[in-house]
Amino acid sequence: LREALDWLRDHLVSIYEQSMSMYYDDPWQIRNNYIKVILDPSEENLANSVWSAARQELSAEDKSKIRSLLEMQRHAMLMYTSCGWFFDDISGLESTQILQYAARAMQIAKEVGGDDLEEEFLNRLASAQSNIPEMENGKTIYNLFVRPAMAIAEKNNV
Repeated sequence: LREALDWLRDHLVSIYEQSMSMYYDDPWQIRNNYIKVILDPSEENLANSVWSAARQELSAEDKSKIRSLLEMQRHAMLMYTSCGWFFDDISGLESTQILQYAARAMQIAKEVGGDDLEEEFLNRLASAQSNIPEMENGKTIYNLFVRPAMAIAEKNNV
């Protein structure tokens, strides 16, 4: 599980840095500032914490892409939530939750023009064996529990 998430994180970092470097001198400082927006999502706070640091005037399309990239990074951090590592089996609620964060990060990466990372992620996840024979491995668990949750989220525009 850790190896698959680390692989994904590294690819998300590459997408983030490459995309955000078009707008900011220090993309990681913008990511760090984004916590202010999460705590107070007002347009004024967004302007002060994110938009004002851009090297150029941002179009609505630029702002949408930047928000998506910041959300991709937020989900990449959430996939390391500590409760996800205190499990008896990879099919448990906690592990499934961190896989949902990973799935959302991959979905955003694809939407902003990055690579489709899901197939390779699943191939790596297949090495994470379940202790429950019917659950097989992380790839099976992802397909059983994460994909259906993503479909529900898309249907509800979450």
